[in-house]
Amino acid sequence: MDITRTNIDSLNAELNIKLGKDDYQKKVDTVLSDYQRKVKMNGFRPGKVPMGMIRKMYGKSVLVDEINSLISKSIYEYLQENKIDILGNPLPKKEEESKIDWDNQQDFEFTYEMGLAPEVRVKIKDEKVAKYNVLPDDSLVNKYVDYLRKRHGKYVDTENSEKEDLVYGDFVELSDDESVKEGGIFKENSPVSPTAIKSDAVQQLFLNKSVGHSFVVNPKDIEESETAISTMLGLEKGKLETISDKFKFTVTRISRIELAELKQEFYDMVYGPGVIKDDKGFMDKVATEALTMVQNESDRKFSNDVVEKALSKTKIDLPDEFLKKWLVQSNEKPITPEQVEEEYETFSKGMKWQLIKGSLSKEHNVEVTEEETLNEARSFIQNQYAQYGQANIDPKELDDIAKKIIASDEEKRKINDNLIDTKIIKLLRDSVKTNEVDISYEEFVKVASDDADPSKKKSDESAFSRFFKSGFKKKR
Repeated sequence: MDITRTNIDSLNAELNIKLGKDDYQKKVDTVLSDYQRKVKMNGFRPGKVPMGMIRKMYGKSVLVDEINSLISKSIYEYLQENKIDILGNPLPKKEEESKIDWDNQQDFEFTYEMGLAPEVRVKIKDEKVAKYNVLPDDSLVNKYVDYLRKRHGKYVDTENSEKEDLVYGDFVELSDDESVKEGGIFKENSPVSPTAIKSDAVQQLFLNKSVGHSFVVNPKDIEESETAISTMLGLEKGKLETISDKFKFTVTRISRIELAELKQEFYDMVYGPGVIKDDKGFMDKVATEALTMVQNESDRKFSNDVVEKALSKTKIDLPDEFLKKWLVQSNEKPITPEQVEEEYETFSKGMKWQLIKGSLSKEHNVEVTEEETLNEARSFIQNQYAQYGQANIDPKELDDIAKKIIASDEEKRKINDNLIDTKIIKLLRDSVKTNEVDISYEEFVKVASDDADPSKKKSDESAFSRFFKSGFKKKR
């Protein structure tokens, strides 16, 4: 075997791999012999099928598999031995693969394209980043009180739909001419939340409606994820591709949250029996909680702004054309070059952040210990329990659950990635100069809204932005 590297430029290279019969034949023969021992065929006793028949039936597929396996292993070892950092994975040149004669060739030659990882030097020392100190005010406290009253309120039926309501209705699948589709989908009393609909035009369809009102809508315009659409229509996963884009929706019920009353029963429900004694005690508690929450969000924004500063001040060139090609070829679901172009800016930003993290981790020897991983798992579990009102959890039970979580390689990797992120962000925060800015809650909401990323998924929103979403609108 012979492997040769050719540099195209500082970000792109090719690997040329030449294989001779001696490199692969022994392994191919071993696999075919194993097939011969195991294969069952009429007219032959087990293990007695002639090798000639085995080669004719399985020879080509075994050869292809073994050469692909050998190439993958050889490329990996070559990159490791030569300390070559790449982005994505090497891609074979398709035009060369199509010319291979697997039936007759004995010597093979392959060329793989590679995107090289650039050298990254992060220098943001003494760069200025604003840190907002949110001042307490009535607007913040009142909004938090409304949130708590809504959270502990109850649903009641109402006559005309508004944005924050739940609109229940029957979905009936239609044909292109808007007649009821024979054998089509029918789902009774399915709930729709207008406030969760991203399209203003589609959202308007569900507003100011009463029971019995009907209209035509595309379910895929209501929800984004396949899971959510399938649940809404009562379908199994994977059945959405064949459905119509026209459904009749008939309103059957409108449900609205009635805010909880400010009284002792409500205080006990929120903070536990007897913790709050009177209205003043409740307002004092709420004021402290709300300010802490918004200051935490301010701190989170500061971290995000520091990361943005690092990205903007660190020059990082990527092998863009290679990465776009790699995204098209390696994606689990089919994806077009046009789709890649549309999403590439977000992808490349994420890739640059990974490179910055890698550079700083190496420079500062950033590592995660087993104890840190376990503690993070414990903290995650405690937070989950606390959300359901279980603040005290048995230490042994906590440890057992945490150990089960990190026993999963995937979960452990996620936890460690988060810990690395935290440590890298702390390094960056310590490097910049903090410009302290006093700001009102309303002003902070505007600043945070203006900076919000419209592409960010709801699952990525912070607790603050969910709690105060009515004043934390993201630009459409």
